[in-house]
Amino acid sequence: MFAGKTTTLLRRIISETSNGRFQARDSNDIVSTDQTLKSLCFSGRLTEAIRLLCHTQHPLDSQTYCLLLQDCIFKKSYHLGKRIHSQMIITVFVPNAYLNINLLILYAKSGDLVTAHTMFNKLVVRDMISWNTMIAGYVQKGMEEMGLNCYDEMRRSGLTPDQFTFASVFRACASLAVLEKGKQAHAVLIKNHISGNVVVNSALIDMYFKCSCLYDRRIVFNKSYDKNVITWTSLISGYGQHGKVKEVLECFDMMIDEGFRPNSVTFLAVLSACSHGGLINEGRDYFRLMKEEYGFKPSEKHYAAMVDILGRAGKLNEAYEFVKHAPCKRHPVIWGALLQACQWSNVAEIRTGLKELGMKKENVAIIKPSKDTRYGLDSIVTHDGEKLPCWPLAALSLFKERIGLEAYHQLEVIGIDEAQFFDDLYDFCIKAADHDGKTVIVAGLDGDYMRRSFGVLDIIPIAESVTKLRARCELCGKPASFTLRKTDETERELVAGADVYMPVCRHHYASGQVVKEAARTVLQTHTVQCG
Repeated sequence: MFAGKTTTLLRRIISETSNGRFQARDSNDIVSTDQTLKSLCFSGRLTEAIRLLCHTQHPLDSQTYCLLLQDCIFKKSYHLGKRIHSQMIITVFVPNAYLNINLLILYAKSGDLVTAHTMFNKLVVRDMISWNTMIAGYVQKGMEEMGLNCYDEMRRSGLTPDQFTFASVFRACASLAVLEKGKQAHAVLIKNHISGNVVVNSALIDMYFKCSCLYDRRIVFNKSYDKNVITWTSLISGYGQHGKVKEVLECFDMMIDEGFRPNSVTFLAVLSACSHGGLINEGRDYFRLMKEEYGFKPSEKHYAAMVDILGRAGKLNEAYEFVKHAPCKRHPVIWGALLQACQWSNVAEIRTGLKELGMKKENVAIIKPSKDTRYGLDSIVTHDGEKLPCWPLAALSLFKERIGLEAYHQLEVIGIDEAQFFDDLYDFCIKAADHDGKTVIVAGLDGDYMRRSFGVLDIIPIAESVTKLRARCELCGKPASFTLRKTDETERELVAGADVYMPVCRHHYASGQVVKEAARTVLQTHTVQCG
């Protein structure tokens, strides 16, 4: 009945002309067009509704536009929403305030913040929804500083933030690790008696974790009245990021005791903590628990975490056998975890495994920068003394020419080591993965000894998965995310090993830099006095 009515209306209102365009027969058909578009939208035929709208050369009712726009936003069909806006402009339709807000949300969610900002500036009245849309749009786009600036401007306008505002602000503070700004926002939330929901509390807990305030985040968690699996997972993940393995396992047990059911993200955080803590048996138990008792199908990330657990414990053969029997054994994340665990010393076994999976030995290539002379220039020596070919290159663009087109076409997997030394990394990965269909595994540093970013970070938006590994601080044993250069050499790209670099935590990185600067000042002063 419903579909038949829609078809009848379509036949009655529109007629196809010789040039393939549709036109309304008379002015009374405007109402019928509105009804037809709504019917198509209600029946889930959004694409057909937009196609009909684009062939309608007259403006429609505001409610119809709102319905279509909201459906586009809900289904994330942002390109269709932009076609609706184009039809408004062509038919000289002037949207009302509610429609303008919907258009602003559309462009902000699609990532077109330039257009969103233009529409935001044209709003006569900027309510809380419009401010929250801009703040959330900037944060989701990775422009956290712009989002916080927008938050400050909203505060100066006299508006009181709500839960949606604080959720975005806490995420921005967590990404930038700006504790003072996050505490100020938290104080505003408390002062205005705003009860945070699950999303706000999770973002707040994550913010305190990212800013290394473990005590404050536990207070926030304990005071949360609406705890659920999301807040528990945020707490567990935060402890895991700081290497607090004991706390991770205790929180997991408390979560189970209070009747909450863990999800796949929770298990991933627990497995990662077991990996950093060297808890092999516990890792096996949690992996088995996830499958057998809770019925979760492990993803490639869970398998990669198990490979990391076995690899860190030196059980490379067991990790290799585990990969061979994994249902997602062809996923590059798993092989990347195995390669990292082996530190490229077990390349022979890995190549053998790839061969067993149907990949020939010649179908895997390893590339490293020619400036790295710590190992052989043309080979990698495995633990058993076998030499495997390696391609030392000054630039990745030379690889296809060096290996030859025929050999390149046979490749299935390309491994790139010390990727931070390649300036053309992004272009090469785009071409090899998107256009040539290769599986590319990249290993490299994300930043230098001064914590300035390398080009490796540029390929994160085009990567299917990213795994950031940390060492142990040589001074205190805590997780180390930074590298301290022992010498006074200021050249940025200095290829060396443990004799020049050492992994350190945030505290010892900061204190080490202070000591080095003080020593350098003393030496310079002594030189001047001697002169």
